Amino acid sequence: MTHREADHGHFKKLLESGAGKKLPLLIATGVAALALVGACLLMRENRAGVAGFALSMLIGACLMVAMERPNRTVEAEKFILRDETGKVRGALGMTPNGPSFSLFDEQGRRRATLGLGSNGPALVLYDPDGKSRSWLYSAGELTGLVLQGGEAKQRAELAVSTMGANLGLFDANGETRARMGIRGNDPAVNFRDANGKIRAALGIEGTEPVFALYDANEKRRAGLAVTREGPALGLYDANGKIQAGLTSSSGGPALAFLDANEKVIYSAP
Repeated sequence: MTHREADHGHFKKLLESGAGKKLPLLIATGVAALALVGACLLMRENRAGVAGFALSMLIGACLMVAMERPNRTVEAEKFILRDETGKVRGALGMTPNGPSFSLFDEQGRRRATLGLGSNGPALVLYDPDGKSRSWLYSAGELTGLVLQGGEAKQRAELAVSTMGANLGLFDANGETRARMGIRGNDPAVNFRDANGKIRAALGIEGTEPVFALYDANEKRRAGLAVTREGPALGLYDANGKIQAGLTSSSGGPALAFLDANEKVIYSAP
Protein backbone atom coordinates (compact mmCIF):
# COMPACT_ATOMS: atom_id res chain seq x y z
CA MET A 1 0.00 0.00 0.00
CA THR A 2 1.41 3.42 -0.97
CA HIS A 3 1.61 6.47 1.32
CA ARG A 4 -1.16 8.08 -0.71
CA GLU A 5 -3.54 5.12 -0.33
CA ALA A 6 -2.82 4.81 3.40
CA ASP A 7 -3.34 8.53 4.02
CA HIS A 8 -6.54 8.59 1.99
CA GLY A 9 -7.94 5.61 3.87
CA HIS A 10 -6.97 7.12 7.23
CA PHE A 11 -8.82 10.39 6.72
CA LYS A 12 -11.77 8.63 5.09
CA LYS A 13 -12.23 6.67 8.31
CA LEU A 14 -12.03 9.92 10.31
CA LEU A 15 -14.79 11.53 8.25
CA GLU A 16 -16.98 8.43 8.40
CA SER A 17 -16.51 8.32 12.14
CA GLY A 18 -17.42 12.01 12.44
CA ALA A 19 -20.57 11.56 10.34
CA GLY A 20 -21.70 8.64 12.46
CA LYS A 21 -21.28 10.64 15.68
CA LYS A 22 -22.79 13.84 14.12
CA LEU A 23 -19.69 15.98 14.63
CA PRO A 24 -20.36 19.73 14.58
CA LEU A 25 -19.62 21.75 11.45
CA LEU A 26 -16.41 23.20 12.95
CA ILE A 27 -14.88 19.77 13.69
CA ALA A 28 -15.85 18.35 10.30
CA THR A 29 -14.35 21.35 8.51
CA GLY A 30 -11.17 21.11 10.60
CA VAL A 31 -10.73 17.42 9.78
CA ALA A 32 -11.17 18.14 6.09
CA ALA A 33 -8.61 20.99 6.25
CA LEU A 34 -6.04 18.79 8.04
CA ALA A 35 -6.54 16.09 5.44
CA LEU A 36 -5.85 18.59 2.67
CA VAL A 37 -2.66 19.87 4.35
CA GLY A 38 -1.34 16.33 4.92
CA ALA A 39 -2.15 15.31 1.39
CA CYS A 40 -0.32 18.36 0.00
CA LEU A 41 2.83 17.56 2.03
CA LEU A 42 2.89 13.91 0.93
CA MET A 43 2.00 14.42 -2.70
CA ARG A 44 3.87 17.49 -3.91
CA GLU A 45 5.14 15.46 -6.82
CA ASN A 46 1.63 14.94 -8.16
CA ARG A 47 -0.31 18.23 -8.42
CA ALA A 48 -3.18 16.64 -10.37
CA GLY A 49 -3.62 14.07 -7.62
CA VAL A 50 -3.67 16.78 -4.96
CA ALA A 51 -6.38 18.72 -6.80
CA GLY A 52 -8.57 15.66 -7.24
CA PHE A 53 -8.15 14.59 -3.65
CA ALA A 54 -8.93 18.12 -2.35
CA LEU A 55 -12.11 18.30 -4.42
CA SER A 56 -13.34 14.92 -3.20
CA MET A 57 -12.69 15.89 0.44
CA LEU A 58 -14.56 19.23 0.11
CA ILE A 59 -17.55 17.59 -1.57
CA GLY A 60 -17.68 14.97 1.16
CA ALA A 61 -17.57 17.60 3.90
CA CYS A 62 -20.35 19.67 2.26
CA LEU A 63 -22.57 16.64 1.89
CA MET A 64 -22.08 15.74 5.54
CA VAL A 65 -22.92 19.31 6.66
CA ALA A 66 -26.03 19.36 4.46
CA MET A 67 -27.22 16.12 6.05
CA GLU A 68 -26.79 17.67 9.51
CA ARG A 69 -29.07 20.71 8.82
CA PRO A 70 -32.68 20.00 9.76
CA ASN A 71 -35.62 21.88 8.19
CA ARG A 72 -37.22 24.05 10.88
CA THR A 73 -40.86 25.15 10.56
CA VAL A 74 -43.00 26.77 13.25
CA GLU A 75 -46.76 26.84 12.72
CA ALA A 76 -49.40 28.57 14.86
CA GLU A 77 -52.65 30.51 14.61
CA LYS A 78 -51.44 33.30 16.92
CA PHE A 79 -48.19 34.68 18.37
CA ILE A 80 -48.12 36.92 21.47
CA LEU A 81 -45.23 39.28 22.35
CA ARG A 82 -44.96 40.33 26.02
CA ASP A 83 -42.67 42.78 27.82
CA GLU A 84 -40.69 42.08 31.01
CA THR A 85 -43.81 42.71 33.15
CA GLY A 86 -45.90 40.21 31.19
CA LYS A 87 -48.05 42.77 29.38
CA VAL A 88 -49.02 42.09 25.80
CA ARG A 89 -47.15 44.46 23.46
CA GLY A 90 -47.64 42.69 20.16
CA ALA A 91 -49.91 40.08 18.57
CA LEU A 92 -49.70 38.31 15.22
CA GLY A 93 -52.55 36.06 14.23
CA MET A 94 -55.51 35.24 12.04
CA THR A 95 -58.86 37.06 12.21
CA PRO A 96 -62.15 36.34 10.40
CA ASN A 97 -61.03 38.90 7.77
CA GLY A 98 -57.45 37.67 7.35
CA PRO A 99 -53.98 37.94 8.97
CA SER A 100 -53.37 40.82 11.39
CA PHE A 101 -50.45 42.27 13.36
CA SER A 102 -51.20 44.64 16.30
CA LEU A 103 -49.00 46.70 18.60
CA PHE A 104 -50.01 47.74 22.15
CA ASP A 105 -48.74 50.48 24.47
CA GLU A 106 -47.57 50.08 28.08
CA GLN A 107 -51.17 50.15 29.31
CA GLY A 108 -52.12 47.30 27.01
CA ARG A 109 -54.10 49.53 24.63
CA ARG A 110 -53.99 48.79 20.94
CA ARG A 111 -52.31 51.64 19.05
CA ALA A 112 -51.56 50.21 15.59
CA THR A 113 -52.77 47.35 13.41
CA LEU A 114 -51.57 46.08 10.05
CA GLY A 115 -53.95 43.66 8.38
CA LEU A 116 -54.91 42.06 5.10
CA GLY A 117 -58.58 41.58 4.25
CA SER A 118 -60.58 40.52 1.23
CA ASN A 119 -60.42 44.07 -0.20
CA GLY A 120 -56.68 44.54 0.35
CA PRO A 121 -54.12 45.62 2.99
CA ALA A 122 -54.69 48.40 5.56
CA LEU A 123 -52.75 50.10 8.35
CA VAL A 124 -54.84 51.59 11.19
CA LEU A 125 -53.60 53.91 13.97
CA TYR A 126 -55.55 54.34 17.25
CA ASP A 127 -55.67 57.01 19.96
CA PRO A 128 -55.24 56.22 23.70
CA ASP A 129 -59.01 55.57 23.95
CA GLY A 130 -58.83 52.82 21.34
CA LYS A 131 -60.58 54.85 18.63
CA SER A 132 -59.21 54.70 15.11
CA ARG A 133 -57.74 58.06 14.10
CA SER A 134 -56.18 57.34 10.73
CA TRP A 135 -55.68 54.52 8.29
CA LEU A 136 -53.86 53.83 5.06
CA TYR A 137 -55.55 51.41 2.68
CA SER A 138 -55.34 49.88 -0.77
CA ALA A 139 -58.43 48.35 -2.34
CA GLY A 140 -58.36 47.32 -5.97
CA GLU A 141 -57.45 50.36 -8.07
CA LEU A 142 -58.00 52.74 -5.14
CA THR A 143 -55.34 53.76 -2.59
CA GLY A 144 -56.04 56.26 0.16
CA LEU A 145 -55.27 57.85 3.51
CA VAL A 146 -58.07 58.74 5.96
CA LEU A 147 -57.76 61.03 8.99
CA GLN A 148 -60.43 61.11 11.71
CA GLY A 149 -61.34 63.61 14.41
CA GLY A 150 -61.89 63.16 18.13
CA GLU A 151 -65.45 61.89 17.61
CA ALA A 152 -64.29 59.14 15.27
CA LYS A 153 -65.65 61.15 12.36
CA GLN A 154 -63.82 61.29 9.06
CA ARG A 155 -62.25 64.75 8.65
CA ALA A 156 -59.87 64.35 5.71
CA GLU A 157 -59.19 61.83 2.96
CA LEU A 158 -56.53 61.61 0.27
CA ALA A 159 -57.31 59.10 -2.48
CA VAL A 160 -55.64 58.06 -5.73
CA SER A 161 -57.11 55.83 -8.43
CA THR A 162 -56.82 55.23 -12.16
CA MET A 163 -59.33 58.07 -12.62
CA GLY A 164 -57.14 60.62 -10.81
CA ALA A 165 -56.34 61.99 -7.35
CA ASN A 166 -58.46 64.00 -4.89
CA LEU A 167 -58.41 65.46 -1.41
CA GLY A 168 -61.63 65.63 0.62
CA LEU A 169 -62.34 67.70 3.74
CA PHE A 170 -65.23 66.84 6.10
CA ASP A 171 -67.14 68.70 8.82
CA ALA A 172 -67.72 67.58 12.42
CA ASN A 173 -70.63 65.39 11.26
CA GLY A 174 -68.51 63.57 8.72
CA GLU A 175 -70.13 65.31 5.72
CA THR A 176 -67.97 66.30 2.75
CA ARG A 177 -67.67 70.09 2.61
CA ALA A 178 -64.81 70.57 0.16
CA ARG A 179 -63.02 68.41 -2.37
CA MET A 180 -60.05 69.17 -4.59
CA GLY A 181 -58.83 66.82 -7.24
CA ILE A 182 -57.55 66.10 -10.72
CA ARG A 183 -59.72 64.06 -13.07
CA GLY A 184 -57.67 63.08 -16.07
CA ASN A 185 -55.68 66.25 -16.78
CA ASP A 186 -58.21 68.77 -15.44
CA PRO A 187 -57.95 70.14 -11.86
CA ALA A 188 -61.07 71.18 -9.95
CA VAL A 189 -62.26 72.16 -6.49
CA ASN A 190 -65.85 72.12 -5.23
CA PHE A 191 -67.62 73.21 -2.07
CA ARG A 192 -70.69 71.51 -0.55
CA ASP A 193 -73.42 72.51 1.89
CA ALA A 194 -74.33 70.75 5.16
CA ASN A 195 -76.36 68.20 3.16
CA GLY A 196 -73.38 67.27 1.01
CA LYS A 197 -74.73 69.05 -2.10
CA ILE A 198 -72.28 70.83 -4.42
CA ARG A 199 -72.95 74.60 -4.29
CA ALA A 200 -69.82 76.03 -5.92
CA ALA A 201 -67.09 74.69 -8.19
CA LEU A 202 -63.92 76.06 -9.73
CA GLY A 203 -61.90 74.23 -12.33
CA ILE A 204 -59.99 74.27 -15.59
CA GLU A 205 -61.41 72.45 -18.60
CA GLY A 206 -58.59 72.01 -21.06
CA THR A 207 -57.16 75.54 -21.18
CA GLU A 208 -60.30 77.37 -20.03
CA PRO A 209 -61.03 78.33 -16.39
CA VAL A 210 -64.62 77.84 -15.25
CA PHE A 211 -66.52 78.92 -12.13
CA ALA A 212 -70.06 77.70 -11.38
CA LEU A 213 -72.73 78.19 -8.70
CA TYR A 214 -75.39 75.55 -7.93
CA ASP A 215 -78.73 75.49 -6.11
CA ALA A 216 -79.80 73.07 -3.36
CA ASN A 217 -80.63 70.45 -6.03
CA GLU A 218 -77.14 70.74 -7.53
CA LYS A 219 -78.51 72.46 -10.62
CA ARG A 220 -76.16 75.02 -12.13
CA ARG A 221 -77.65 78.51 -11.82
CA ALA A 222 -74.69 80.71 -12.77
CA GLY A 223 -71.43 80.20 -14.58
CA LEU A 224 -68.41 82.31 -15.41
CA ALA A 225 -65.73 81.22 -17.87
CA VAL A 226 -62.93 82.51 -20.03
CA THR A 227 -63.04 80.95 -23.49
CA ARG A 228 -60.85 81.40 -26.56
CA GLU A 229 -63.24 84.11 -27.76
CA GLY A 230 -63.24 85.91 -24.39
CA PRO A 231 -65.01 85.97 -21.00
CA ALA A 232 -68.59 84.77 -20.67
CA LEU A 233 -71.27 84.92 -17.96
CA GLY A 234 -74.33 82.66 -18.01
CA LEU A 235 -77.48 82.52 -15.89
CA TYR A 236 -79.58 79.33 -15.75
CA ASP A 237 -83.10 78.33 -14.65
CA ALA A 238 -84.06 75.60 -12.14
CA ASN A 239 -83.71 72.98 -14.87
CA GLY A 240 -80.16 74.02 -15.70
CA LYS A 241 -81.09 75.70 -19.00
CA ILE A 242 -79.39 78.95 -19.88
CA GLN A 243 -81.68 82.02 -19.73
CA ALA A 244 -79.25 84.90 -20.13
CA GLY A 245 -75.70 85.38 -21.33
CA LEU A 246 -73.17 88.17 -21.41
CA THR A 247 -70.00 87.81 -23.45
CA SER A 248 -67.07 89.87 -24.60
CA SER A 249 -65.02 89.01 -27.66
CA SER A 250 -62.91 90.67 -30.33
CA GLY A 251 -66.14 91.83 -31.94
CA GLY A 252 -67.24 93.58 -28.76
CA PRO A 253 -69.65 92.82 -25.88
CA ALA A 254 -72.94 91.00 -26.40
CA LEU A 255 -76.03 90.37 -24.31
CA ALA A 256 -78.69 87.72 -24.94
CA PHE A 257 -81.88 86.50 -23.31
CA LEU A 258 -83.35 83.06 -23.99
CA ASP A 259 -86.69 81.31 -23.40
CA ALA A 260 -87.34 77.98 -21.63
CA ASN A 261 -86.25 76.15 -24.78
CA GLU A 262 -82.98 78.11 -24.91
CA LYS A 263 -84.11 80.09 -27.96
CA VAL A 264 -82.81 83.65 -28.16
CA ILE A 265 -85.63 86.13 -27.65
CA TYR A 266 -83.52 89.23 -27.31
CA SER A 267 -79.93 90.16 -28.02
CA ALA A 268 -77.86 93.30 -28.14
CA PRO A 269 -76.25 94.56 -30.12
